[in-house]
Amino acid sequence: MSLRTKRNRMLFAVSFTAFLFIFHSSSNAQDKKNAILLMPDNKAKVDSILSYVEKNGRDVSRGALYEEAFRLVDQLHYKEVEPLLYNSYGYFKRELSEYTESIGLHIKALEFSKKQGNIHEEIKAYNNLGVAYRRMDDYNTALEYLMDGLKLSEKTGDDYSTTIALNSIGNIHLAQGNYRAAIDYFAQCMPLAIKAGNERGIAINLQNMGECYEKLNIADSARLYYDRALEYNKKRNDLKGIAICLNSLGNILLEEGKSDKALALYKKALPINIELGDRIFIANSYNHIAAAHLKDGDVTMARRMYDSALHISTIIRSVTEAKEAYWGLMKTSEAEKNWEQAYTYSSLYKALSDSIINVKSSQSLRAREVAYHQNKIALLEKDDRNKNIIMVGSLILFLLLLASGILYYLRNRLLERNRSLQRELEIRSQIASDLHDDMGSSLSSIHIFSELLRKNGNNSHDLLSKIEANAKDTLEALDDIIWLVKPTNDKFSNLSMHISEFSIPLFESKNISFEIDFPDAISEVPLPMETRRNIFLIIKESVNNLIKYSECSKASIRAFYDQGDLCFIVKDNGKGFDPLKLTNRNGIKNLKARANQINADIQIKSAPGQGTEIILVVKARGLTVLHAV
Repeated sequence: MSLRTKRNRMLFAVSFTAFLFIFHSSSNAQDKKNAILLMPDNKAKVDSILSYVEKNGRDVSRGALYEEAFRLVDQLHYKEVEPLLYNSYGYFKRELSEYTESIGLHIKALEFSKKQGNIHEEIKAYNNLGVAYRRMDDYNTALEYLMDGLKLSEKTGDDYSTTIALNSIGNIHLAQGNYRAAIDYFAQCMPLAIKAGNERGIAINLQNMGECYEKLNIADSARLYYDRALEYNKKRNDLKGIAICLNSLGNILLEEGKSDKALALYKKALPINIELGDRIFIANSYNHIAAAHLKDGDVTMARRMYDSALHISTIIRSVTEAKEAYWGLMKTSEAEKNWEQAYTYSSLYKALSDSIINVKSSQSLRAREVAYHQNKIALLEKDDRNKNIIMVGSLILFLLLLASGILYYLRNRLLERNRSLQRELEIRSQIASDLHDDMGSSLSSIHIFSELLRKNGNNSHDLLSKIEANAKDTLEALDDIIWLVKPTNDKFSNLSMHISEFSIPLFESKNISFEIDFPDAISEVPLPMETRRNIFLIIKESVNNLIKYSECSKASIRAFYDQGDLCFIVKDNGKGFDPLKLTNRNGIKNLKARANQINADIQIKSAPGQGTEIILVVKARGLTVLHAV
């Protein structure tokens, strides 16, 4: 060993020993940070910073330490800690609800960890990206990253990281109203979290299970899980977990009409969230407190809290909390009899509900999950075949495999049927959400317009027209929901009739010459509930756009079979448009998103002066209806 190397190592040891002395003699976090910053510029200082930020997650002022760490990593070319540093800083930014910056940092962590072969930090980057995108309500992107993290963590036997991925995927299903699917993921997660010693994961898991049961209106089970989660979080002194549990228990009390007790819990949670600085939870607390004040009739305080929630959620771009705030402000304005303002908030709420961000994509999520699990099963089956080659000649084994195969087939058939029924239950939960979002908003608008009419009769004609339009929308929405849930409507003939009943009056009102061609040969084709729903909504939106914008004189709607696929074409001879220039318009995005939900292909062919043709192809695999046995 050279004299220079020995000298460098001695300097490293002396400086690190000096740091430890100062560090352990410091009485608080600020002293510890100052002690780190006083260390000489070397790798030990970077390691000390990373150790501090890992152990002091509540210190929201630790950003200065990250800046120092980045400076030193660049100066010292300390490349091996870059994935850890970027992941840690990205987590810090996420906890401040700075999601765009957080995502950028985790993407860099992912790039560096792949280059260095650092699988542990690669998994962390995948999971962190999934959580960040989920917080931004981008569930499809979130699931892609989480599935990548799940595959890698399962491959390497990293149970701790597996629990993070499973919990986060469950949270996506929870946010989308797939409560039973969410419970399945949380149930898979719990034993692994216990095995891995992931105490935070256990507490989060208990909280999430409680929220699922709350959404399913099973209050006793929800309260039991929330109480257990709160106890666990108090034991760990996890302030964020405590605040979440307090809000959740408050929700149950508010639903039971105990607004004073609910408000007391909400007010305990708010200062905790403010101290931690995670703005999405601060906005959530303000919305909860506002709801309790509104229920007590304190509209002044309710408005103040909803305004605070809306301000924060707008800054961090949280669709969920902004929607909640707009709904609450609408109800507050109604209570104040400020009908003009109530209508404004109603419109903002509805616009946010109708935005492309909130288009349900449960089917798309399912498709990704199925692809992942099929790949996993294929690998297992391949492995099993290799292991069983030496035993092929055994008759006993053959009989056992035959019996197992039959049982496996029957089991899968039952599971598939149960999954179909479960999916229908989830769709019904989504329908309940749609009733709240669409019909609830329309009925509130009717109420607002009625009050405006009573208050100001001079503008009666416009107000009556708006009431009529909202009432018509409500009746149409109710008619669509009744048609959707009726079990006898699971054939193409019922879909074709519903499309005709909707389209013909619109064509006639505009004096458009039309042709609707639905052959009898496909009238008995079975259609699952969600497939039927999305086909109708795609055709409905296509016809509405045709009526509003095409200025056509002729139109047609056709359906036909093509090698097992079900095809639809909506065509007009109107003025057309350039689809490439309208890719950011919600109309086209909605059509594509709905087609994606049922794994269908959609093409939009148009050009100025050449009319428009919309082609929807529903794949054969999406046309299977399973029933209970």
